[in-house]
Amino acid sequence: MLVDSARYHAGARDAEATSIADAARLSRQGPGFVWVAVSQPAGGELDELSGCFDLPALAVKDALEGHQRPKLEQYGDCVFIVVKTVRYEEATGQLDIGELDVFVGARYAIVVSRSAGDVSGSIRRRIDGYPAVTALGPMAAVWAVLDTVVDDAERVTDLLLDRAQRIEQAVFQGDRDQSESIYLHHRRVDQLGRAVHPVLAVFDTLHRGEPVMSPDGVRALLSDASDHARRLSEEVELLSGRLDGLLSANLSRVTVRQNEIMQKVSAWAAIAAAPTIITGIYGMNFHHIPELTWPFGYAFALVVMVAAVWALHWNFRRVGWL
Repeated sequence: MLVDSARYHAGARDAEATSIADAARLSRQGPGFVWVAVSQPAGGELDELSGCFDLPALAVKDALEGHQRPKLEQYGDCVFIVVKTVRYEEATGQLDIGELDVFVGARYAIVVSRSAGDVSGSIRRRIDGYPAVTALGPMAAVWAVLDTVVDDAERVTDLLLDRAQRIEQAVFQGDRDQSESIYLHHRRVDQLGRAVHPVLAVFDTLHRGEPVMSPDGVRALLSDASDHARRLSEEVELLSGRLDGLLSANLSRVTVRQNEIMQKVSAWAAIAAAPTIITGIYGMNFHHIPELTWPFGYAFALVVMVAAVWALHWNFRRVGWL
């Protein structure tokens, strides 16, 4: 579905396009470049884009299939960039990984979105909000795409960090096993890492001026976005390591709690065994047990049982088993 399309000249939108064919016509008329945003495209729309803008067949095939690893490739005069978008639903705990396929030519910048969020709106706001940068050409749209992706990933990382802190608090202040929560959260962080880490290679390629040299104004912004991406990548790695340590701490606490329970069970079993042994002895059916005919035998047995129970209970409390 065509979401947005217009021609930019001197940093401002000077013509709107109502269809893909209209956008292709504007790209061939006058100065500037054409911006096209397509969301959840069908095969026919990609075929139309390919025909109207003469896009490389292999890149269109990748965009049609989706599920591509973040990358940057050059096909003649067209640069094809794939990046991942991330979105975290805190209510459900689900991490949605989307994809942006970007086609950049001398007179156009086309973004094909396979993301649940309104990514194209955020990209357009950046393009419209920096007219001096937009006036430098379609590479300004590349910066807007990458900066949007990095900013969205930063917000998701902050949410995942907050969630990790709550899990950490539950581990050290609660009594329940948090292994499942930690594992599921670790899987979300791994998904985020697979979306974020490969983008660094895209920034490195652009920083070297390959395959196209970005204008100085765009290069400075790309460098800033690259720094954010590297810091974000480090934060994701640190969060992953933190969850590894938290899982080990949780398992240690579970083991300690199990040992404490076994100590209590063993202590009460020993306490119960003392009167059981005494009653078992005097419950044997033998006629020649001296205490059976002693007037104070019953009271003596009770006193011995109470004393044994008290002594064992005091000792187990002293050593911390009760």
